Formats: sequence, structure tokens, C-alpha cells
Amino acid sequence: MARSWRLISAASIDEAEPGELDAADVTLLDLEAGCPDELKSSGREAVARHADAGHTVWIRLNGATTSEWHHDVALAARHPQIAGVMLAMTESGDEVRATLEAVGKPVVAMVETARAFVRLADIATSGAARIAFGTGDFRRDLGIGNDPTALLHARSQLVLVSRGHDLPPPIDGPTVADDAEVARTDSARALALGMTGRICLTHTHTVVVNEVFAPSSTDVLAARTLLEAPPQGYAGALAPRLAHARQVIHRAGVFGIDS
Repeated sequence: MARSWRLISAASIDEAEPGELDAADVTLLDLEAGCPDELKSSGREAVARHADAGHTVWIRLNGATTSEWHHDVALAARHPQIAGVMLAMTESGDEVRATLEAVGKPVVAMVETARAFVRLADIATSGAARIAFGTGDFRRDLGIGNDPTALLHARSQLVLVSRGHDLPPPIDGPTVADDAEVARTDSARALALGMTGRICLTHTHTVVVNEVFAPSSTDVLAARTLLEAPPQGYAGALAPRLAHARQVIHRAGVFGIDS
């Protein structure tokens, strides 16, 4: 259950610092918005070179209704070091199913429009491995600002639909500013809503997201103590606390954190 998805333009991957990319749970090479039309072809070549060098990556594909999608999925299907794909501008389950058939690898559906939210259940039951929130394009589509309350309902919808259809919790969109404290505030807010990962635009974001979305050793100790000796009381009131403690222990195991 990856926390940090380090998004970087495929066109500039040759200039990236390897240590910074290694810090992220997933390196996500962008063939969509971060790769201008005139660089799409060379971007795919750069992805292949990077993967040929032994780096395991994911790629963000162009939307399924674009001509570039066909070239993107062909690359993803044939290269063993491309572990999965994120489908930009997903608006239907059929788009996810077509991508799955084309690449034969996990597909994260990125929802970025009102049309996608109307079809969330269809997308969630299409075989997608997880759902990601494209906050920038969503705000642009609806004409709304960056106030966190403006996206509260949308984020909660993603969490509810993911849980209701047995998907892992969703991946939040990125913090735009390269500011650790802003990223920390944004990440804590997303975690509180039930999201368990974020797209990261910078190394600063990666470091913060890895920290915020993993339980601390203090959290793990408190969870173990609660599970080993739960207090007496009304079972209905204790159940949410016990469920949260189990989630903490599970996440600690995933990220190798001990008390």
C-alpha cells in the first residue's frame, strides 16, 4: 500500500537525482500533463531507458480517449520493469478495463472530473487496483478554489466508494507548493479523511508523506497495548478504537515500523 507516489516528467527523468526517487514508495513517470505533446515520443524512449537500467517504475498514461494512450500502453505492456500504470482522466469503468486488457498490469484510476465522480462506482468495480484524485484538473473542471473545504466532499466520496467496493484507500492529489509545513498540513488532513497516500511533486513532499502516512513507534506501541488489554466498557464504543488499532498494526507491518 504505497504512500508516496513521486510524479516526475518522463521527459526529465534522465536529469533526476536517483537518491530522491529511491526515497519514494513508487516512482511515477509522467507521460501525460508533465510531458508536452512534442516530447511524448522522446518521453517514452526515456522511460524505456530508465527501466532498461533496472529501475522499477510506474507510468502515468495519457487518457484512454487520446491517440497517445495506444503508444503508452504498448510500452507498459512490453517492459517488465514497468510495474503498473496510472490512467489519467479516467471517466468510466470501460476505460480501466481496456487499459487492463492492454497492459496486463495493475491500473490505478485517476479521477479528475465531475463526469468521473458520477461514475465512481463503475470505475471502482472495473478491476482498478486503486483510485487516485487528480485535484488540479478537478478544481479546474468545477471552477472551485483550493480551500480544503471545497474538496472535502469529493475526498470523502473517494474514501467511501473505495471502502464500499473493497479497494485500498485512495491516493490524494499533490501539494503544489514545495513547502514541508504546507505538505504536512495537507497530508494530515488527507489521512484524517481516510486516504493513505499522496502524489508527490518534490523530494520534500516525499519525505513528509512517508512520515505522515506511516504510524510512529509510539502509535504502534499504543495500538498494541490497546489490543492486548482493551478497556472494559460498551462494545459499540470500543469497536472503532480497536479497528483503528488494527489498522495501525497492519500499516506498521507494511512499512517495517516497530514499537
